[in-house]
Amino acid sequence: MEKNLTSIAEMYQLHFGGKVFCSDGEYGVLAHLLIDPNARRVVALGVRLGRFFGRTVNVPFAVLSDASANGLTLEITREELAASHVQSNGVRIDGHSSVQESNSGSHGTVLLVTVQPQSGDLAYIVASRLRNGQDTLIQAQYITKINAGSIIVTVPEATFQTLPLYRSDAELQSDVEAAVFDVLPLHVDFPAIKIRVLDGVLYLEGNISSSLRADMVEDQAAGVEGLLEIKNHLVSDDQLAADLAFALGRDDRTRDLPIGVYPRLGHVLLSGAVHNQQQRLVAEKIARSFKGVRSVDNNLTVNPKADLLNVISFAGRKETEDLVPGKMVRHTK
Repeated sequence: MEKNLTSIAEMYQLHFGGKVFCSDGEYGVLAHLLIDPNARRVVALGVRLGRFFGRTVNVPFAVLSDASANGLTLEITREELAASHVQSNGVRIDGHSSVQESNSGSHGTVLLVTVQPQSGDLAYIVASRLRNGQDTLIQAQYITKINAGSIIVTVPEATFQTLPLYRSDAELQSDVEAAVFDVLPLHVDFPAIKIRVLDGVLYLEGNISSSLRADMVEDQAAGVEGLLEIKNHLVSDDQLAADLAFALGRDDRTRDLPIGVYPRLGHVLLSGAVHNQQQRLVAEKIARSFKGVRSVDNNLTVNPKADLLNVISFAGRKETEDLVPGKMVRHTK
């Protein structure tokens, strides 16, 4: 069985009762799973057609292209789904199936099953009310037996007491936002930060003023109990300035031009001098298409006689001449 080959964020989250989408639209909900108890692999999905009283059909796991709290996506049409007659020797597990922990005698029910996206190998299950009435995440390595309608797990006592909780995305989202906003220096950055929790995984996206503050956000979020993983994709102004300046310096059309890059939460000011209007427009185009840039204020001036080393750009609204021609002098006026 594949282990640790896929991050939690990339795994398929199979929520019983979750909506099922075909290539041509929504058509049913996930009713059950058929699992090979020896290989511990999902081999088929049971889909109840319609929403309430429709019949249930089985489709092979191979047609599944995505699965999260938002629903399951199949690579077949609604007509193909309705006509499916897959036979499987797998045992049936659904939202009423029990989870039994053999050492403690604790009982719960299956809330969701998470699998590797390519193979269908079990990664973990979430058991509702297994320990202290809470939802608990259990890795597949602790599953000792799978029967029709029940899963047996065996967890060392010390480990059982420390199994991570599984909390709703809404709860986690609220707690992460509160934790981040609790840090006073981050208040100015908060409007540009996008916080999204999906299937217990936190996605941090958007812009922030510095790499240090990006780390601060992640550190604060890491203290929220129940998060399974953090994907920090925040774009810091310092890194954005360096990367965009490098891109402008590498492009043949803007290479060696004295162009300054000044981001503020992803809003970029271009300041400096170019030789012609075409270079001015090209620099703006490169900046606008750059990852992490939200808008561009093009303050570049056109000066065909500008010495490539004479002008040091600054974050103002006007361009000035060097105080000492031929010298690299930073403007302060």
